[in-house]
Amino acid sequence: MRNIVTVHFGSFLYGTSTPASDIDYKSVFVPSARDIILQRVKSTISNKRPKGMGEKNYAGEVDEEAHSLQRFLELASEGQTVALDVLFAPEWAMVEPPSGEWVEIMANRHRLLTRKSASFVGYVRTQANKYGVKGSRVASSRAALALLTLAMEKYGTTQKLELIGTDIQDFIVAHEHTTVITIDNPSTGRPMPHWEVCGRKMPYSASIKNAHGVMQRMVDEYGQRALMAETQQGVDWKALSHAVRVGTEALELLKTGHITFPLPNARHVLDIKTAKLPYQEVAAEIEDFLEKVEAAAAVSALPAEPDHQWIEDFVHRVYLAEVL
Repeated sequence: MRNIVTVHFGSFLYGTSTPASDIDYKSVFVPSARDIILQRVKSTISNKRPKGMGEKNYAGEVDEEAHSLQRFLELASEGQTVALDVLFAPEWAMVEPPSGEWVEIMANRHRLLTRKSASFVGYVRTQANKYGVKGSRVASSRAALALLTLAMEKYGTTQKLELIGTDIQDFIVAHEHTTVITIDNPSTGRPMPHWEVCGRKMPYSASIKNAHGVMQRMVDEYGQRALMAETQQGVDWKALSHAVRVGTEALELLKTGHITFPLPNARHVLDIKTAKLPYQEVAAEIEDFLEKVEAAAAVSALPAEPDHQWIEDFVHRVYLAEVL
């Protein structure tokens, strides 16, 4: 195998490194002709120290990860953040001059981008739901819990959620962050309505009691987050900084088709990472990013789908040349 590019990744690339930071490298490689012919190409090769549960890297520890060319282009076309960060890494972040194949990828980078940016939007949404304490979310979750409590008293605990479908529709009209979506049942393939409240989905086939338990846990979690906002204890500041970083990258990509490194707001992201800002302020910023990213995705000039044909032709040509 031979690397076509190796990037000094992570906090070094983002401009948020500290003396406590580890060292990350990401590479893209063309497999050996033998592995290609014998169909034993490894899509990803990692060189990382085995760690115990919750154990983190020590300062200066080196983590290396390499993706095959085919796997990397798949990740990039899916909008996976790790691939897009490598795709926009400037020359100063490269360990050595890139190969001709990488130069060609850079010239065709636009073929890999889409306005869906699934991982960007999904990551920010997940973090907003995880850390956000916006009052409207709390109010909607508590109101949903109250509705389910009344339904249990009226119909019992074993009745299905679909029994109160009309009440749910009325609830959606009156509250934010809630809707009904249809998802195919993985077992039968049949479409099934789900009541979604603040990102939590409850199938109509579930019991009212089960749905009540889901909403009770959500209300309890929001209460815990409110306590965290007051005390700033138990906060995962690194995860919060990643959420703001990804939101920053997503907005720039959706608006301009480009991602700038180091991050324009690297100092701000570092302040979050090192717990120098109030938790509640950062949580509100993540909520704001979610709304801005989803709005930008709706009007972005990026295409709806990547150029799959170019990706396939490029991998075929490079792998064929390697074999010949």
